[in-house]
Amino acid sequence: MSRKVGHTLLAWDVFAHPENIEQGIRDIAELGYAGTETGGMLYDWWEQSRPGQLRRILREAGIPMVTLFHFGEWTSQAAAPELLERARRWSDATGEMGGEMLMLVPGRRGGQDVDAAHGPPSEPFGLDDFKQMAETMNEAGRIAHAAAVDATMHPHWGTAAESRLEIEVLLENLDPKLVGFAPDTGQIAKGGADPFPVMERWADRIRYVHMKDVSRDWDERRRAGVPLRSPEGYAEMGQGVIDFRRMLPILERAGFSGWLMAELDEAGRPGREAAALSKQYIEATLGLELG
Repeated sequence: MSRKVGHTLLAWDVFAHPENIEQGIRDIAELGYAGTETGGMLYDWWEQSRPGQLRRILREAGIPMVTLFHFGEWTSQAAAPELLERARRWSDATGEMGGEMLMLVPGRRGGQDVDAAHGPPSEPFGLDDFKQMAETMNEAGRIAHAAAVDATMHPHWGTAAESRLEIEVLLENLDPKLVGFAPDTGQIAKGGADPFPVMERWADRIRYVHMKDVSRDWDERRRAGVPLRSPEGYAEMGQGVIDFRRMLPILERAGFSGWLMAELDEAGRPGREAAALSKQYIEATLGLELG
């Protein structure tokens, strides 16, 4: 079975070392993946430090930057103007790099650093927060569509859309014509839900998928109350506990034809080796071709 299968750049430690994006792109292309993804803020670093070079590297590697992700405080009305300005800039940039998606990631819980361990419980979000988040995301989706790219909402552990209930409340308030759903199997699982019933329930909204495995010791560490940073608790595909074979029939029944993006937020080995492990699982166990 042929699908559009890519791999994101996080496994190359690009937040700490954005210059690693170049090697990550080349590795991903050489392994046979068809595309990649990074964050809007990392795109800005490249444009400020090495203007035009990211597009050149992508052209040389022969793959598109399918997606830029857009993380922000969507629950804050005061933050909306800046969030929407970034949506304009990053939607245009996505199209210029051969991409097709602006991915909207909900904001942090209680102002905590999303990459830090969970702190003390924060004040829960209310319906008005979700309505504000949806209103601004819908406008970002309208901006993306005007730039000829799509927009999706991506749930994330440690944010306002962590649990299944939070994800579904947000989806219920989003306009499906403007913002689709980009489920992340690992983030949903780490938030306490089985990702595949969530995907089944919202299958008609799915326009992009992050395939992320959860490490075998995650549940034990969670029950023990071990504080984990957001990138921790994941594994290369096939090295953790998620059976991605359950995902394929859901997507096939929904007529999904979008991108499947393998991802590992933080690798314990070189990024190329981590991506090669996921490739082996995708091809041998899922029977998918990377092209």
